[in-house]
Amino acid sequence: MAIRYTGKEVVARLRNEIEAGCSLFMPNTGMGLSAKIQEKGGADLICVSSTSWWRLKGQGSMAAFMPYSDCNALVFELVEEVLAVVEETPVITLSGPHNPLLGHREHLQKLWDMGVSGVTHMPIGLYAPAFAEQMEQIGMGFGRELEFIETAHDMNMFTFAYACTSEDAEQFAQAGADVVSAHLGATKGGDVGAATQLTLDDAVTLSQEIFAAARSVNEDLILFAHGGPLESPKDARYVLERTDAHGFIGGSAAERMPIEKAILAVTQAFKGVPQGRRMNSDG
Repeated sequence: MAIRYTGKEVVARLRNEIEAGCSLFMPNTGMGLSAKIQEKGGADLICVSSTSWWRLKGQGSMAAFMPYSDCNALVFELVEEVLAVVEETPVITLSGPHNPLLGHREHLQKLWDMGVSGVTHMPIGLYAPAFAEQMEQIGMGFGRELEFIETAHDMNMFTFAYACTSEDAEQFAQAGADVVSAHLGATKGGDVGAATQLTLDDAVTLSQEIFAAARSVNEDLILFAHGGPLESPKDARYVLERTDAHGFIGGSAAERMPIEKAILAVTQAFKGVPQGRRMNSDG
């Protein structure tokens, strides 16, 4: 059963890795088996997410942002199977803070009581600006993300904030986020990867702008990069070597694409096994 940590305890674990010269890695997961293997591989954090649930159904990450499922209900269900197989790695959730019928403190307390150490949020900034602005107008937008992170911080939970812009980064830093991650959009690659016009150099520039904005508020923030053209360890290394990032988040890159490649390879290998003895005897 996974250990539940306070925010300060999680940050201390991450800083120990940073001081040892190790890059940080947080994979997303949509099932217990993935989480079990991710911990075995050395993940620093494991994030339970509804985007992962949709990816494991053969759909793209952005399906989780459509009104066909309750993202928080999915997370509450997934958390149980993930916590049952993880031993020491801190488990956090990618949660939806926009629902006005679910209070932040009630939401966070339920996760804490289940054994979750911290949270990140589904960023409304991935929607078109006009839609995001209208959601903010009715009280279901970015403001609730800020409140969610601030409330989690006040409850001594670990807080991991996705920033789509420099302005987002500044506000999350002010809200008390322990980590700010540049979010460059859904990840490309594989069978259902997103389309993106961003190059790796674009990712470097945008990420560093976000990092600089966050650190203008709190110079001690831990920084991650995620999404867009970052689909492999080589891509992550390119960005980490050219920015202030301490780590990388893998959603599709850490679960969907490895599964696609592994299952394709083993299926082709089994299909390629010759009939052998029966064919020889028939001859």
